[in-house]
Amino acid sequence: MGRRLAPRLLLGDGMRQDDLGKITRQLGRPPRGVVCVAKRCLAGHPQVITTYPIYWGKGQPKIFPTLYWLTCPALKGQVGGLETEGWINRLQQRVETDDTLANKWDEAHDQYAKERVRLVPSEELALLKERYPAQAQVLEAAGVGGIRGRGIKCLHTHLAHHLADPNGSVSKPNPIGDIVAGLLRKQGITMDFCYDEEWERFCRGCGVDS
Repeated sequence: MGRRLAPRLLLGDGMRQDDLGKITRQLGRPPRGVVCVAKRCLAGHPQVITTYPIYWGKGQPKIFPTLYWLTCPALKGQVGGLETEGWINRLQQRVETDDTLANKWDEAHDQYAKERVRLVPSEELALLKERYPAQAQVLEAAGVGGIRGRGIKCLHTHLAHHLADPNGSVSKPNPIGDIVAGLLRKQGITMDFCYDEEWERFCRGCGVDS
């Protein structure tokens, strides 16, 4: 497809020298297509990363619709606890019965898709639309984490979106991510730092082979 232009940064402060090693430890695997760190904790460790949505393998494009990934191991575990408690179904019921929440949810989906498209250089986007219209449709239409419609399938993706842009400075605030953050705060959990020495040492790489 020729030379691909460098994707533009949407949010975050770029990448530091040790970020990839930290993110690899946090995810348990090497990250794919990291564009920038969208949110850091007070210790400077990545909490949310922005990832590039297109991967060209053997000349064919594959779309990865999740734009923001929650990498903080402490927050991932805490959000997993909410999912175990049934909060996906509870929030799904709220979306289905609360028109105001549902409308905000739709707006967040639409804006998320626009943010994803803005990462792609015009040259690459034009090629995708011309030769791979189905993939272009996914890129341009899929909502938060690739969701179509008003379904909620993963609270981690919504919290990641919320933390990447908590005040709606770039996008409309993610209402589900905002609720998830509120639930964690009610449990005494802060979004800015885990206050857990074991996780702090893990993210720093102390005693861990990098």
